[in-house]
Amino acid sequence: MAETKRAIAGARARLLVNGKEVGWATGVGCQETITVVAVDVLGNVDAEELEPVHRAVTFTADFVRIKKSDLMAMGLWPRGTTPQVVDFPPLTIEVYDGIADAPIYKVEGAKPQSRNWRVDRGGLMTINASFMALRLYDEIDA
Repeated sequence: MAETKRAIAGARARLLVNGKEVGWATGVGCQETITVVAVDVLGNVDAEELEPVHRAVTFTADFVRIKKSDLMAMGLWPRGTTPQVVDFPPLTIEVYDGIADAPIYKVEGAKPQSRNWRVDRGGLMTINASFMALRLYDEIDA
């Protein structure tokens, strides 16, 4: 029997951080960037080769704000002063397709980077948070 092909929809996505399901989130996204530099040689206008030198992963999500369940209460954002920010442990973020047994994406070594909030028409309040991470795995690698 052929497998049915279908796209993941926001209502079906589940988000787990360090193995714990976290509230509701919309606008979940991730970007992996590999910086490549040209290797130049004197006397040659063409680059000899392209060399990868850096990989960066950024994860973002709009978390729906629920009273007494903000990012700090969920363990996604440091609470406190400099020592708490510096010692905040890296997070593992997993994105699941509905009730699937295995994640379709896994982000490892995530650290909080920025957050902002907004209230949308109809009164929905979301907190957009971005995280810098060490590695992104897809369902083949997870």
